[in-house]
Amino acid sequence: MKGLFALLGAAAILATGCGGQRAAVPVVVDTDMSTDDIVALLYVATNPRLDLEAVAVSGTGLTTCPAGARNALRLLALVGRGDVPVACGRATPLTGANQFPVDWRTRADAFFGLQLPPVSRQPHGTAVDLLAKALAHTHHATLLSLAPFTDTAELLRAKPALAHTLDRIVAMGGAVQVPGNVGPGHEHAEYNVWVDPRAAQEVFASGVPVTLVPLDATNDVPSTVFFSDALRRYHYDTVAATAVWDLDAANPSIWTGGQYFWDPLAAAAVAKPDLLTYTRSTLRVTASGRTVAVRGGAAVEVAVHADRQAFERELLGSLLAGKRFSLPKPNLPAVITFDGNRCTYRGPSQAEAGQVAFDTVNRGVRSFTYLIGERGSPTPELQGETPPHSRMTWVGSLGSGTKSIRCVVGSRTSRVATVVLEGAR
Repeated sequence: MKGLFALLGAAAILATGCGGQRAAVPVVVDTDMSTDDIVALLYVATNPRLDLEAVAVSGTGLTTCPAGARNALRLLALVGRGDVPVACGRATPLTGANQFPVDWRTRADAFFGLQLPPVSRQPHGTAVDLLAKALAHTHHATLLSLAPFTDTAELLRAKPALAHTLDRIVAMGGAVQVPGNVGPGHEHAEYNVWVDPRAAQEVFASGVPVTLVPLDATNDVPSTVFFSDALRRYHYDTVAATAVWDLDAANPSIWTGGQYFWDPLAAAAVAKPDLLTYTRSTLRVTASGRTVAVRGGAAVEVAVHADRQAFERELLGSLLAGKRFSLPKPNLPAVITFDGNRCTYRGPSQAEAGQVAFDTVNRGVRSFTYLIGERGSPTPELQGETPPHSRMTWVGSLGSGTKSIRCVVGSRTSRVATVVLEGAR
């Protein structure tokens, strides 16, 4: 028994490392270098809970290779991780010819206007070879998939033994109980799954434990002006935060609604999994790229919700390397909700004019638009659209007077509330 306790104690020391802190999780990343991938890769590279071993850049995702790989090398060099090897994945899906829009890919190849110093290093080898080599020398590693599943499926085809040695796969992808984001004709599909459905299905059914972070969870973490304001105040503290702020400056639409922290949330699920709520499900991927829960499907852990404010603190804290910061809790006294049939308003009937902040929540399958303006006036002072099954934060300025809050769904407009805004006292 003494020997057993000694063995258990040694295992605990190895698991937690020196000083009683848990050892960093070894991670290999497959990414397509979109704007949210850039933030996610910076988070992984700077987070003390994670040990980044290798980066594969998908050729079937938003960027093309080697352009995307060169951008990844520049980003890693910026944060002092020039030691991390980078390689390119194959350029075509396992089956079919789905791809991201060409103009999106052109912007991604151009690094979204982000200006970083060039590096002499070049991507080397294939994604499969790089990932296999990194995982062969790393025990209990996590593969973080932030792109279509092509590279991961090819890796498991080439190295089936990894199904027994890889700790788990954490992937951003799919839309299980919410609408997708691909567009007309594919309303239930999410891009990372839709681009290569065969690859996604093979990964789910591979036998490797899979944690899926679908739109169901990422809809809880929209990018907001509150996070942008915090970056504006503190970004000069670290090069990682400065890079995200520069990305914001070059792409202001990131923070103006409709954008989410898709891939950073998946990365946070590796470093701090308690930020999310999960359920067990059995999933199948259809040929059209839809992720459906069915009896007899592949067993997958699915994230269904996320704590937005805790996630924002975690993300900013990592980007700022533990430096002190404040991320004020948004004052959101008002919420406009669409339940699929009608809109409702919860908030004060009187408030002070000036800058206002409020949420819109869409629980329906159709988008809705809110309109706020002077009662009787056809011209709104504020308006915005909220996609299906999502929550968004809005900030704007309203003058004093009696305001009408209206809701537009399709061709139907209805008034949901009247609020009196008083001038500053």
